[in-house]
Amino acid sequence: MLNKTVFFKAVTDVNSLPKSAAEVIFSGRSNVGKSSVINALCSQKNLARISKTPGRTRSVNVYSVCWGKWIIDLPGYGFARVSHAEKKLWNRMIEECIIRRQSKKTVYIIIDDIVGPAELDFNMAAWLSEYNVPFKIIANKCDKVPKDITEKEIKSKVGECFNIDESNVFAVSAKKRNGFNKLQEDIVKFLK
Repeated sequence: MLNKTVFFKAVTDVNSLPKSAAEVIFSGRSNVGKSSVINALCSQKNLARISKTPGRTRSVNVYSVCWGKWIIDLPGYGFARVSHAEKKLWNRMIEECIIRRQSKKTVYIIIDDIVGPAELDFNMAAWLSEYNVPFKIIANKCDKVPKDITEKEIKSKVGECFNIDESNVFAVSAKKRNGFNKLQEDIVKFLK
């Protein structure tokens, strides 16, 4: 199902998007690998544009899995070198996409497993909880953690940090395309 995902549109005005049946939203700090995760998740190399420059995703990018069922890539929050006005626009886009759109949705917060969760990640999780928006965590770049740390340990530690069950944490490596089976199953189950 996910390998047939196609780019739908990029918008800065979320209100211009049509209604959808279900939305899987990817959120995270700038340069955490959101686009790389989407490419690996959908088993496509160039579906989402990838850049080493933080802040490359400057719009809400929508990918169609099937009719009315979307994957959404939000602009990153954090250290991107853009103007204050552009950061305010990004914050508005994120809020409109997650809070104001009346659709079935779930959010995956992507963290860099090497760096670990940052204050901005905890702020996002708290904000989502405040609005009763369900979220899960994707710990990306797990290929770079020491070999003696198991996937179970990663999931347990991250789950504890965010005060969520470890079944809602997915340890992946977008670069090596490891750990995506459970994440794919989770997303397909949500979209059905």
